[in-house]
Amino acid sequence: MERRINNLIDLWKEGYSERIKRHQPYQAMQQIKHIASLFSPGDFFYFILNMHDLDLEYVHPNVKNFMDVDPLRATIRDLLGYIVPEDMESVRKKEMVLQDFLEKFDDPYELPFYKILYMYRMKDRHDRYRTMLLQVNVLSVSDTGTIEHVLSVHTDISYLGIAKSDHIFFVSLNGQKSYYNVDCENGKFDESLFDRPFNGFGSDLTKRELEIIFYFSKGLGAKEIGEALNISEYTVRTHRKNILKKTNQTNMAQLISMCVMEGLI
Repeated sequence: MERRINNLIDLWKEGYSERIKRHQPYQAMQQIKHIASLFSPGDFFYFILNMHDLDLEYVHPNVKNFMDVDPLRATIRDLLGYIVPEDMESVRKKEMVLQDFLEKFDDPYELPFYKILYMYRMKDRHDRYRTMLLQVNVLSVSDTGTIEHVLSVHTDISYLGIAKSDHIFFVSLNGQKSYYNVDCENGKFDESLFDRPFNGFGSDLTKRELEIIFYFSKGLGAKEIGEALNISEYTVRTHRKNILKKTNQTNMAQLISMCVMEGLI
């Protein structure tokens, strides 16, 4: 496990740390804390990582719900140590694709307008396995276009009962092109995706269709959903068929994963 952590740390050092000439603390720490304080309590934690020296400038106290660490003294190595060992190679490849995307992106100063998401599994302080959704947002970019600070938000989505995805998502926050289900097997971002037409995922889903997706994500069947929404089981199944056609997905499990990544549910 230590070797796998070192491989990931070395990837970050080579891709980020060695390109930043001097350390600069994140300047809007209080604003980030204030915004986070408005969220409802739940199974999540977040931290701010300085890519210059991979120092954790802030770790949310919720981390103690997941890990036996002191948020005031925790290191990035401490946090990585809770990832399921079998997932470390998958995480490394996703981070390689993320890094490659950042390097190939035309305007690095537009990167704060993207959220980057992927899933991994962790074994928490109580030896329970959890499926986690990681969301990364670039907070600041240096004068030379190198990422300086990132916000890393980790949310427990185990209750959704969906299989861990081995893909990574780059979702625009300002209406620009997004990239979904990006394959990570070779550790590179497929440049041809920049030239493909983009239609916003889920943009044409109706309020009723989103309700049905939500109920499916809770593990309900068509009959139970029909009873909850006061419609027939046949109508639910028709909606399901139309939803999969609209979103170009083959099954509800895959669709729910997409909706979680996009923040639709």
